[in-house]
Amino acid sequence: MAFRHGFKILFRRLKPVHPLILYGTTASMFINPNPPKDPTHEQKLKFETPDASNLSYDYLIKQSTLSAVNSASQALTLTYSAIESNSKDYRVLLARLIALMNEAIMHPVTDSHWDEILEIRYQMQEKKKIIMQFILYMEYVHKMAEAASEISFLAGMDNLSTTLTQRIDDALGKIEFEKSNNSKLEEEYTKVQEETIKSSKIF
Repeated sequence: MAFRHGFKILFRRLKPVHPLILYGTTASMFINPNPPKDPTHEQKLKFETPDASNLSYDYLIKQSTLSAVNSASQALTLTYSAIESNSKDYRVLLARLIALMNEAIMHPVTDSHWDEILEIRYQMQEKKKIIMQFILYMEYVHKMAEAASEISFLAGMDNLSTTLTQRIDDALGKIEFEKSNNSKLEEEYTKVQEETIKSSKIF
């Protein structure tokens, strides 16, 4: 009986808790103290679909044309540089050969002198072959560059077409300048060679 009486007293003391009081004491356990913020403008852009214009044939053709123009421009520069560099080396050899042959005309020379003439003449001929190969290559680079210029014009990239055309003219003009300088020295070499043949009967 004493046990039952004590249980009733304990049960009476445990009154139901009002719902608002229960919410106030437990809400902090489930509410995030740092709720997520709204996405920024930059974050929204990351989820936007690509611009349809970037996927059009017109856009892709222009990108391809731009690559073709850059490749043609680079090929022009490299080919001209190769012709210019080898032409300078070629003229150095020619000038040295002319000087040696003039010495042979002016006075008797040793066998080592003639050996040097033969060696330099061989180097000069090899350098001439290299120059001619690059000049032939330039003909095809020229065609490629002209095609790229015309394509860029048709693609509506007029400024790019004009710029490439100017680079073509500039490269061709510089190559003609190198060829002209080579020809002038070759003419001098031919005259000296004829004089050497007359005087020594070796060449």
